[in-house]
Amino acid sequence: MLINKQQKSVQATEPLLNTVSASMECQARNDRQTYFSITRELVRAQFQLADHELSQRLWQDVADRDLDVGRIIHLMYECWFHSDTEAMTEADEGFLALSVS
Repeated sequence: MLINKQQKSVQATEPLLNTVSASMECQARNDRQTYFSITRELVRAQFQLADHELSQRLWQDVADRDLDVGRIIHLMYECWFHSDTEAMTEADEGFLALSVS
């Protein structure tokens, strides 16, 4: 009997692990989109509009949301085409690889 119970509990945790994994993947995707969005807004405010007030408000938003400033700066200066999601993803993966090392 105990063996059957153990098998059932293992089977019950497998869907949970898949759910947790899917949840973490979704969170990572949303996190990346947050960084891309704020970076694009900052690039526009600072480089295209040269709007000091807007830039200041956006940087305050970064601080309020406790976002990684280094990651945003990396995206701002390491990516040439901020409207290109693939280029942004490549730059972001480069930053994250540096952070892990």
